[in-house]
Amino acid sequence: MFTLDFLIQAISSYRYAAMFGILFVSAMGVPIPEEPLLIASGLSVGWGTSLFGFTCLACLAGILSGDLWVYFLGRRGGKWFLQTRLGSVVFSESRQKRIEHLFEKHGMKTVFLGRFIPAVRFGVFFFAGRHRMDLRKFIGLNALGAVVYAPLWIWLSTLAGKRFSRSPEAVAHAKEWVGNGNTIVLITVLTVVAVMIWGFGRKSKQT
Repeated sequence: MFTLDFLIQAISSYRYAAMFGILFVSAMGVPIPEEPLLIASGLSVGWGTSLFGFTCLACLAGILSGDLWVYFLGRRGGKWFLQTRLGSVVFSESRQKRIEHLFEKHGMKTVFLGRFIPAVRFGVFFFAGRHRMDLRKFIGLNALGAVVYAPLWIWLSTLAGKRFSRSPEAVAHAKEWVGNGNTIVLITVLTVVAVMIWGFGRKSKQT
């Protein structure tokens, strides 16, 4: 249902409201990948139907609002949710153990890293709330990940939109062209993670 063509059409009709709304619902755990929506948003900028700044704001607002909802679900109703039928399906025992292991191994950095792993993103933010992670730290780390992740995808897709005119064939080429941007995203993420690790290590030595 939520194909790239559908998302492009939704953004053409509702622009920033569609960007915010779909990303908000996606962050809440509904199986709608964020990446195609970010690509569709960037293409709309490249085709001149949206503005880059407003697009980034709408997408970041949708992502961060949805993530906060998941955090508070874990913090306020985590025990109740895990006991429901839906909770047992979303969080199998093996999945809970994997996420708990991530928290034990990486601590707060798990929230930043979780932004880039779609398969564990919802679970990481849910368990951050369940573990009563400091709200300011959660917002800071999550926002850092989103600011690295979302504008970069939008920018790459904007370049693709400018390069390819609006047509079904062009959209297919743009998808393939933007897909190559995974390398750029990966390099950027690894650089930020390396800086974070260096910063935490230096801070621990000073204390």
